[in-house]
Amino acid sequence: MTDRIEAASRLYGAGRLTEAIDACRAVLAAEPGRPDALNLLGAALFSSGQDGAARDALCDAVRIDPLHAVALTNLGIVLHQRREWPAAAGTLRRLAALQPESATVHSRLGTVMQETGDLDGAVRFLRRAARLDPGPSVQWYNLGLVRVLAGDVVAAGQSLRRAIGCAPEGALPYVQLGETLLRLGRVDEAAGVFRRALRLDPTIPEAANGLARCGRYRAAAAAAHASGSGPGPQKGLHKGLVVRGALESATGYGYFCQRFIRTLRKRAVPLQAIGIIGPESWRDEDLDPPVPARAVVNFLIPLAVERVPGLATVTFSMFEGTRIPPAWRRQCEHSDLVIVPTESSRTAWAAQGYPEDRLRVCPLGVDPEESDGGPAPTLVDPRGQRVSSYRHRFLNVSDFIPRKNIDGLLRVWLRSTARTDDAVLILKLGKGNSPTFAAELGELVRRTEAAIGKRMADAAPVVLINQLLSDADMAGLIRAATHYWSMSHGEGWDLPLSKAGAMGLGLIAPRHSAYMDYLDDRVARLIPSAVRPARLPYSDQPYAPFHGLDWWDPDEDAAADILTAIIRGGDAGLPSARDHLVHGFTWASAADRLLTILDDAGLR
Repeated sequence: MTDRIEAASRLYGAGRLTEAIDACRAVLAAEPGRPDALNLLGAALFSSGQDGAARDALCDAVRIDPLHAVALTNLGIVLHQRREWPAAAGTLRRLAALQPESATVHSRLGTVMQETGDLDGAVRFLRRAARLDPGPSVQWYNLGLVRVLAGDVVAAGQSLRRAIGCAPEGALPYVQLGETLLRLGRVDEAAGVFRRALRLDPTIPEAANGLARCGRYRAAAAAAHASGSGPGPQKGLHKGLVVRGALESATGYGYFCQRFIRTLRKRAVPLQAIGIIGPESWRDEDLDPPVPARAVVNFLIPLAVERVPGLATVTFSMFEGTRIPPAWRRQCEHSDLVIVPTESSRTAWAAQGYPEDRLRVCPLGVDPEESDGGPAPTLVDPRGQRVSSYRHRFLNVSDFIPRKNIDGLLRVWLRSTARTDDAVLILKLGKGNSPTFAAELGELVRRTEAAIGKRMADAAPVVLINQLLSDADMAGLIRAATHYWSMSHGEGWDLPLSKAGAMGLGLIAPRHSAYMDYLDDRVARLIPSAVRPARLPYSDQPYAPFHGLDWWDPDEDAAADILTAIIRGGDAGLPSARDHLVHGFTWASAADRLLTILDDAGLR
């Protein structure tokens, strides 16, 4: 039998995979449960693209022989390929116990832990790998990258310097070191590192962008010094601000950063705008020149914040769970103030131990934009019927990510609607830039149909939109609907919903997170929600950005009752949220609140 295994191994080594698979199965037919045959079968199946069958064979091999190191190695690789992160981590932990001196095993385990979102665990294993085999630059480079993500920027810089010492001819470690130094406010040192990277590789854009940011930061610091502003007890001659954010982005952060800039300019606040990359310019007018200022207001997540020497650091951010990740807590250590738009975000920072005396709340504004854009678009459902012909037209605008709970939205739609209902769901997902979108959405729909036991074709129709829309087009899309409906697991603000409410749509939202700051039972239909661990759809696997954290699960029975009452006519309706949102949450009041916060802290 050993000869037959060796023959199968030779077939595998020669790339004759089908014959190797047949040979392994012949061995197993004669002698079931041979772990060496199962291991070889798993390897051959994996090499032939049959990941699921390979997983099953390798699981059998390690079940029969838990100490089979080669089978554990192969199973770890297959689980990694299949993105089954918790199972991969468990397998590699067993392998690490068998091979405690293997740098390769610890490096793989660190990579898998990073994918699960356990950044502290990833640091531990990558640090172990680098100590076991300190020669390769990649060991220190990977450790440096994860330390940045985990918020330990000082240690990250040390690791990246080790990577450079091992391979000084590589440009990427210099780029990462330069960006790490900017997080520490060491601008001159970062500039030298970026220049070194450009000498090694003149085509690398991150180095050129980093150097551009260094120039902007130097100019801002020089203007603050010359005017006698900057943090401290003295009073500057001007009450200017440096703002940094996504000046050219269609993201939510880009949107509210741009709104704040426009509103502050109307108040004649001197501004210098610095893009998140560096070379970008504010498109409406020249906001590149430095102004006397005492603080940089970063409209960014904490990871993207960089410090400017001589200026205070203000982080304007938000979070969508019950508490922020530990990495965010560390990344905010150097922020003089953290400003958030809602009480739920303030609580999330405080729950992770961030000092409450450095937390402030500044609600965002709401844009009705009734005069912007053209008429509602002409949409047609999958049956060829115009969307405008339906009486009840529900809209949801979301990134296609687990936090938006699209699976829950579709489950409720299947449960609460029938093909004959006078209703349609307009689902705007993503921005049309994901090559895997169609496959991932198709799989989610198949799982949802199986979970409910009903096909989408037997429910009211769904119109899918998957492309980037301008502000005007988005306003037109909102005009096409009668209701805006969210089933999100958590929100920092929810710009599309608040905009839809300000434009007069009926609102359906979960009773949690940011929604509680600007909605109540008088103006919206609120869905009861419970705190639960953050998991991927149809899985016990944690959602990596929320590793170890909780979010909210909206009650799907209650949501189905709300939709049924609206569609079948039993719902008496609610007053519009338009006046409540338009008058209660303006960008003028948001800008005034921001300036008051900065003035009270002596940062303007």
